[in-house]
Amino acid sequence: MLTVVIPSFYSSKLVEERIHEINNNVPIIIIENSRDQDFKKKIEKTFDNVRVIIPDKNLGFGKALNLGYKEAKTKMVFFTQPDVKLIENCIDKLIECVKEFKDFAIITPNDTNNEIFTNYEVYNKYEDTKNQNQFLLKEVDYVDITWLVNKDNFDADDIWDEKIFLYFEAKDFSKRVKDSYKKIFIAEKINTYHIGSASHDPKFEYFNKLNRSWHYNWSKHYFNKKHHGIIFAYKKSFGQLSRLIFKFFSAFLFLKFLKSKYVIVEMYGLLSSMLCLSSFYRPYKNIK
Repeated sequence: MLTVVIPSFYSSKLVEERIHEINNNVPIIIIENSRDQDFKKKIEKTFDNVRVIIPDKNLGFGKALNLGYKEAKTKMVFFTQPDVKLIENCIDKLIECVKEFKDFAIITPNDTNNEIFTNYEVYNKYEDTKNQNQFLLKEVDYVDITWLVNKDNFDADDIWDEKIFLYFEAKDFSKRVKDSYKKIFIAEKINTYHIGSASHDPKFEYFNKLNRSWHYNWSKHYFNKKHHGIIFAYKKSFGQLSRLIFKFFSAFLFLKFLKSKYVIVEMYGLLSSMLCLSSFYRPYKNIK
């Protein structure tokens, strides 16, 4: 009925915690981007329902999820992340939910950690469908953090945009789904808890911050150009570039050299996207 797909990059402890939150009759696919063979051996020896796939290189978020989607044999695929707790029998409730309700492209559990951000947004007015399902499904326009995908509504190459390595994947995915007149729902009675900023081993925090700085700016320009047009994208990006230049000189003048380095990486990512270069940046490429 349902396969859980989790991308990972040096997140072994958190991944094991997530596995323990899922019944052992539910198939799980881990895409381990760190090439950690010891992790693969340990997990597959310990858990009969888990398969760990190690790509030849770090695929990033979307491409890893696409690989898991193609390898999943079930009709439904649940994409989640290492730092999202699957609380209160989340997966069991999702399975029950889709037995009752079929007319959807994506269903997302309600994330209860609202201190970080709300994991859905509504821009349009929809018919109230809450009372049609015990899990209180509400139609929305955008969802993030986790995604239960109905394969009947997608082609194999129609899930995650593989040009995006990191950031804005969820906005891109949701927008393409809604532009295709398909339905996205939040399940208000099925819960997760997003820990936030905890997906990686802390010893890689410096490299992760460089990575986030570059890719956020690259992906934002790419998303704006893809969905809002060239004029809108470059207008926004030139404004952002001006702010980053000011931010760099402010940090440099106050001798905040590490901060100024992060700002340089932000500008590098933005300019790379504006010059139509691919999302190539990998500060941790030599980490084994």
